[in-house]
Amino acid sequence: MIDRNLEMISECIAGACLDVGRCPAEVSVMAVTKTHTAQVIREAVAAGIRLVGENRVTEGGRKIGELGRDFAEFHLIGPFHVSEARQAVRDFHSIDSVDRMEVAVELARRKAGNPLLVEVNTSGEGTKKGFPPQPGLLTEALGRMMEMGLDVGGLLTVGPLTSDESGSRRAFALLRELRDGLRRSLGVPLGTLSMGMSDDYLHAVREGATTVRLGRVLLGARR
Repeated sequence: MIDRNLEMISECIAGACLDVGRCPAEVSVMAVTKTHTAQVIREAVAAGIRLVGENRVTEGGRKIGELGRDFAEFHLIGPFHVSEARQAVRDFHSIDSVDRMEVAVELARRKAGNPLLVEVNTSGEGTKKGFPPQPGLLTEALGRMMEMGLDVGGLLTVGPLTSDESGSRRAFALLRELRDGLRRSLGVPLGTLSMGMSDDYLHAVREGATTVRLGRVLLGARR
């Protein structure tokens, strides 16, 4: 099933890229495996998935321990407590959910060499995590992270809870615009834009996503 789903998703991504003049090779699919078993991760990797996203440090760490850290490229994509930073640094290849400065400071204290993504709340929804989408604040925050020796590779956002395409695309376009501004002000590539999930990933692709995080549409319903 996963291989068929991935083939369909790849075709849809190629179509969305064609709409806006992008190359489909610029977009990577991450399998979001929250609540799924290690066996599902095995099936996803066999189907061609390279990136695996886990929302919880403990759950993800358990699966990584079972599969081996080199089985796939494991990303922590959910919020975590400062007390979980040690395990996050040890188990995951990349930490994609740096949503506040407190977390960044703790990662720097632990001399984390993992690539990081900074989460930005581009929807403005109170239930969402992340830094406010304010250019000056983000420039200061990312500049400080880099001064602390952290490897900031890009930005992440969660789209708004809406069926309105224009609302989703505005949130994703805002992340791209913020990234472009940060590139100019900080002089760093920030090559990763992680945005778009099962219900809105094609909108995200049209607005510049380089990684889409897919659970249900790729793996089926959560277990």
